Amino acid sequence: MKIVLRLSLFLILVVGFMQMTGCGSAAELSSAKLYREQRNFIKAEQLIEQGLAKDPTSDELWALYMKNLFDLKKYEKIASVIDTASVYAVQNRAQVELVRRNTWVELYNGAVAAYQQNPDSKEQQDAAIGLLQSAIQVYPDQPEAYELLGDVYYSAGDTVKYISTYEQALRQVRSLHDQGVALGLTLKMEPSAAEAAIGGAPAKMKTLPLQSEGDSILIYSYPSKEAYIYFVRTKRQPKYQLHGWRFTTSEALGDAPLGVSLQPYKSIAQVHLDRGNAALAKGDKGTAEREYDQAVPLLIAVQRLDPSDQSAGSIIPDIYRQLGDVERAKSEYERMLAERPSKQLYASYGVVLMNSGNYQGAIDAFNKALEIDAGFENALFNIGATYQNWAVAESKKGGKDASKEMYAKLEKAVEYFEKVHAINRQDFASIGYLIENYEILGKKDKASSYLTALDNLKSTPAANSPAYWDLVGKVYAKVDATKAADAYKKADTLRK
Repeated sequence: MKIVLRLSLFLILVVGFMQMTGCGSAAELSSAKLYREQRNFIKAEQLIEQGLAKDPTSDELWALYMKNLFDLKKYEKIASVIDTASVYAVQNRAQVELVRRNTWVELYNGAVAAYQQNPDSKEQQDAAIGLLQSAIQVYPDQPEAYELLGDVYYSAGDTVKYISTYEQALRQVRSLHDQGVALGLTLKMEPSAAEAAIGGAPAKMKTLPLQSEGDSILIYSYPSKEAYIYFVRTKRQPKYQLHGWRFTTSEALGDAPLGVSLQPYKSIAQVHLDRGNAALAKGDKGTAEREYDQAVPLLIAVQRLDPSDQSAGSIIPDIYRQLGDVERAKSEYERMLAERPSKQLYASYGVVLMNSGNYQGAIDAFNKALEIDAGFENALFNIGATYQNWAVAESKKGGKDASKEMYAKLEKAVEYFEKVHAINRQDFASIGYLIENYEILGKKDKASSYLTALDNLKSTPAANSPAYWDLVGKVYAKVDATKAADAYKKADTLRK
């Protein structure tokens, strides 16, 4: 059974509402307001509906209707009429969008609670499904509802609906994701990098608190591009990182943060991979190729959205290696690069080539990324990693020149890891390679200085990562077993 519960980073439940504006003079509107003052929301609902029957385009009545339904906790009814309310409540649209946001929160959290109560219960699954379907009706482009709905269907054993849910999610958000990538945006970017990509500082910025204490979200607004960009900072990740984006002319909608989720891409790709692997195991190469061809574009989309996600880049060459056709992977990337070249896509292509053993081709691809952005840390690091892997490959060849070639490649790896370190002193991965390589190259003083640099990161945000402590443990395993054991314990604690 698969149970994956995701709580949105930005579930902001606003309990107070702005005062209604407008100059509606209908008797039903005035009476409804009076009943609301008496907290008789049921009678107010009756009068508002009578008023809308007489004047179905009333701005103030629609806005009051949404607020009253929310007070009555009729969230699923709101889902069925909120789009109509947004059309007619022109002057009060901000209030309607606030109701939309809070209604989505209630529906989503209600679904989480229902499912979490007993994930194996059909009754609880059905309750969660109904709430999530209404949540999707309220916000069709919000990814969390699709993901949880897919998980519920998975628990219910309904694979067809599990996949169709994720396919529906992709239909809603794929063009939106492509718009952001076209502007140069990628997940986990810091604000300065996003500003450089999009062409300057935002016209407006604001910070909102998140549900978890100490967490917050930063919103960048670019009205000229109709763009809102969202950065999240958590206690575990103290720097703001790009979490998603939205394109809209509505400030109220722009202030409702929207995350970019990779889960729909990965889930659908995995189904095609599983089918392809099963077909290949039976010797049905034709079916395997068709299934893999469905998976590859989705995996490439993952890399374009998040270049730091290396899993997709390692899967693609494996697919075609199994089929005996690595050139297919290369041609798919080359087609994408011809259509829309970007530093991120060049970097992803480089990883595919590196994992395929085409080290020079990988370096060429990473250098193409550097032609676009000379300080692109991802490409610099991966050139170092490519030379590192190349050195290992040379050492395995044997022969009189193997050692010479290995050392030459390690020297090049060091050159690029030094460049990464100059840009980002907290990149502990590059420090780890520098320690290892300088020891192999016999430069003990250099290795010692970088060991000190690694130790100095213990009081920085880098120490919040279990990978940092794993590296410390690995480095000290050769010289101090006690320090190594302590480091591995800290890594395990952070992973809990």
